[in-house]
Amino acid sequence: MVYSLLNFDFYNKKYKDILKIALSHSDCFSFFTSKNVHKKEHPDMYFDFLDRLNEHKISSDKFELPRYSSGQQIHCYEINKTTKTILSEPSDFTSWDSYDYPEDLTFYKNKLPWLRCISHEKMVLINDINPKALDEIKSMGIDFMLIKEANNI
Repeated sequence: MVYSLLNFDFYNKKYKDILKIALSHSDCFSFFTSKNVHKKEHPDMYFDFLDRLNEHKISSDKFELPRYSSGQQIHCYEINKTTKTILSEPSDFTSWDSYDYPEDLTFYKNKLPWLRCISHEKMVLINDINPKALDEIKSMGIDFMLIKEANNI
């Protein structure tokens, strides 16, 4: 089953707490960039962010990836001490908007996406394949809505 977090302002303020839970219950993470990223469209910090993650990049060949349009490129990374520090830089879910940072941060457990941020829609989706993490997030007092007829994100 898939859940959507409700009350964007509330869970957005809990970004650092949700991030901490996601990092402790995931094997890796991803985000996407446009295939044709132009220097004039982004601040230097965007490219610096990508450069600092380069050495932690992993192949996404065996992952069940979220669906995206053809003009987007998925980047997957291992979770380690360095990437945890880098991921702590954005201040909230809206930071993942494809301007200051890449878009749509997603976390994986056993190569399956279980937490997906869709920044431009102000949505965070959680798949119940990671029940302990889901329970920890629920304990924060965030309201959830079950999305019927969905079994993946």
